Amino acid sequence: MLLCGSSHVAQRGNRKKVVVLGGGYAGTTVAKQLDKKLDVTLIDRQNAMTLTFGTPRAASSKQFAPLVFIPYDKLLRDGKIMRGEICDINESSVVIRTHGSSENTIINYDYLVVATGAAWNFPSRPMSSDAREAIQEYEECSSALSRCSSVLIIGGGTVGVELACEIKYYHPSKPVTLVHRGNQLCAPQLSDSFYTSLLIKMRRLGVEIVLNEQVSLPDEVMRQPYYRGPPLTVTASSGRSFTADVIFRCTGTAPAAGHLSFFSARGLVDAAGRVHVNEHLQVEGLRHVFAVGDCCDTREQKLAY
Repeated sequence: MLLCGSSHVAQRGNRKKVVVLGGGYAGTTVAKQLDKKLDVTLIDRQNAMTLTFGTPRAASSKQFAPLVFIPYDKLLRDGKIMRGEICDINESSVVIRTHGSSENTIINYDYLVVATGAAWNFPSRPMSSDAREAIQEYEECSSALSRCSSVLIIGGGTVGVELACEIKYYHPSKPVTLVHRGNQLCAPQLSDSFYTSLLIKMRRLGVEIVLNEQVSLPDEVMRQPYYRGPPLTVTASSGRSFTADVIFRCTGTAPAAGHLSFFSARGLVDAAGRVHVNEHLQVEGLRHVFAVGDCCDTREQKLAY
């Protein structure tokens, strides 16, 4: 990113205004690095940062749930944190609805950094934007796992794999089945030795792994963050059936950019909804607007570091 090195940025006495949309890994990193040099405002719908990597364990262990939330109050020394929903974006301002208000607020900027991340299913993303309520959601999930007779996880990417292992570790007596439509778990770029080791360790834990099967889920499951209820039987593409009373959908993500019509109306997003950026993470044609993290189209694995 070119913000700090640009000749257009004024010195500390007359600092340019930077608005950062999104308080995840990318947004907090940018805001913290710019805090001493620029007038930074970070906006997020949540009142605490969610450590996404820890959420599968939070869903499995009540004791761990409070540890995945970090309050924003000590993130910035000089900048401002605002909690609110993004309503609109234009070339010089953003419109948000602050938490607890029915009125919209307009925030002007000299530079905009879009770091709105990806739209994840639970447990990767909590349902509530309030940390206390979100902790309760994870604790309720752990209780549901303690009571259930079996668990079904659809999707064998990194989240599905971690969730299956965490559940089996904290609830070893529960049958856990992981169904994946591909022939390899996790990312295809990983080595054969990794896959071999992963399969050995997962089967040693007791996770049942089913590859090359695609499951169609009924509407009652799709409408919920995760299914918990009477035992439900679902059918795979081969005709094989699976029954569980807790079902998680770990079937990938999409950029959390449904509100970014400002970019899509200008043809600045790809088919998946990711914002087009150049090698400096500037949005194409908008030198003062940047997109970082899961919402932009950089060709790399998005691993938050």
